[in-house]
Amino acid sequence: MASKRRFGTPRGICLAPARLCSPGARPSRRYTDSCRRATACRRVGMELPTLAFNASQLLADGPGASRVHELSPSGAVTGGRVELVRIGAGALVRASLDITLDAECSRCLSPVAIPTAISFDEVYEQRYDVASGARLEDDDSDPEAFSISRSHLIDITEGVRQYCEAAAPMQPLCSTECQGFCPSCGIDRNTGECACEPVTSDPRWAALASLRESES
Repeated sequence: MASKRRFGTPRGICLAPARLCSPGARPSRRYTDSCRRATACRRVGMELPTLAFNASQLLADGPGASRVHELSPSGAVTGGRVELVRIGAGALVRASLDITLDAECSRCLSPVAIPTAISFDEVYEQRYDVASGARLEDDDSDPEAFSISRSHLIDITEGVRQYCEAAAPMQPLCSTECQGFCPSCGIDRNTGECACEPVTSDPRWAALASLRESES
């Protein structure tokens, strides 16, 4: 497990809170640049080692045979346990891992490390005969399913990445006390203060607000 692969979320989701891009004030260029960075650069990533296990002997054994692998810290993986169980279709993978995700705070854009625990059970289909290496014919095989390689390796790296993406927070925070950027001048309110008036409402909704007040 020496090599490492860098992964980032392909979903392209902007994790910036709505108030960061509030239209209630005329934004400065500095603030606009901050919003652009939040939209274009906000990603949750991880540096995963290659998590592959040789299953040749496991596949040669009968159904019910199992192997357990304890994971040492490597890259984003801080620990974990992977159990491989031989089943008729291939191997059942039961994995529990502790991962550290790399992200940016959704309020101030500072780097933040997010400890994350994931666990999953997935079937890795056997596509090749363990003795001859010949391709196994199976009409019920799902081409999109996880599978065991021709060299009988069970590589769970992609599965771990997908489960990490699902577990990642939508709005990472460096601290619950983070003040973020001022929506008027763009200053980082964690490191400095400004004299801007607080933005309490969006003037574009003023007509509806007055209508609501008149009805009440």
